[in-house]
Amino acid sequence: MPPAPPVLGLDLGATLTKIAFRQGDLHTERWPSNDLEAVRARIVELAPARIVTTGGGAAVLGASALGVAVEGISEFEAWSLGAAALAAEEGIILPRRHLLVSAGTGTSVLVVEAGSAVRAGGTGLGGGTLVGLGRLLVGTGSFADLSALAARGKRGSVDLLVGDVYSQGAPIPAYLTAANFAKLASTEPADLAHALVGLVGENIALVCAGIARLAGADTVVLGGSTLAENPALVEVLTQTLGFTGLSACFLGRGAYCGAVGALVAGERLAESA
Repeated sequence: MPPAPPVLGLDLGATLTKIAFRQGDLHTERWPSNDLEAVRARIVELAPARIVTTGGGAAVLGASALGVAVEGISEFEAWSLGAAALAAEEGIILPRRHLLVSAGTGTSVLVVEAGSAVRAGGTGLGGGTLVGLGRLLVGTGSFADLSALAARGKRGSVDLLVGDVYSQGAPIPAYLTAANFAKLASTEPADLAHALVGLVGENIALVCAGIARLAGADTVVLGGSTLAENPALVEVLTQTLGFTGLSACFLGRGAYCGAVGALVAGERLAESA
């Protein structure tokens, strides 16, 4: 039986709840946010000495039932701390100034400089958009199913692309979208799913491009559950960010930035006590 972790980091999002703790190595786990009883049971099983929470759902955890003091940290501070910790673990050197994108149910964009993070913008487009419109367009509310469909689809059969408008001499790359869902030559579920991913991904990238110009940043660090096992979205983001002149950096465990950041904050508190 491994020893109880001294600190547990907890990120309670709109869709998923993530935890992070150390038992030698860094461990990360997740549950649906509507199953807080399972989360509480796991916390009781781990029996940490300290819990630090972040995210919009932290207030409903029911700290009094856990038998341990629960402290909070702002979502943006947690993401900044967690992204830096995960990048270091993955051997990634982050620029002093960069954008940090939290692609969850919706999307937030932070400007990070020397460890300080400020939310500079965002969009309501994100994983919630994919799940909601996926249910309407292709009949599945499963994020995993939608991602698998998108990986097999061709959004050029659904979207009107720049290459469709310009046979030659296009002022911007032919693969970019001129109008989302404006062609509809195909209504195959895989093609619709890919077009939906394209709509979300291109718009997130363009929001980032505008903020990056104002912030003087040339690197975008991306994490969040919406990117997990979603190669089509990663490809769209990489391609569109590259067109705008930005470098995209995807964190391998970026879905857990908030939870890992809460863990790091708790470890610092424990060290200073």
